[in-house]
Amino acid sequence: MDQAQPRVEVMRCSRCAKCVETITSSRAADGERRVSNDDASASGMVRFGHNLYYCDRCARMVGYK
Repeated sequence: MDQAQPRVEVMRCSRCAKCVETITSSRAADGERRVSNDDASASGMVRFGHNLYYCDRCARMVGYK
């Protein structure tokens, strides 16, 4: 049984460069580890692409939230 080990993912806002760390332990269907949209929003970030994030403040400024 291959159990996923937790790891720390760093999310950086694409606009203001604010950094947030989150712990990820789940795997996607293809075996890749990704930060879920729920993890991102719980950390105050908005995902708008593959490994692309805005913080809540910048997301409101550009219209993503």
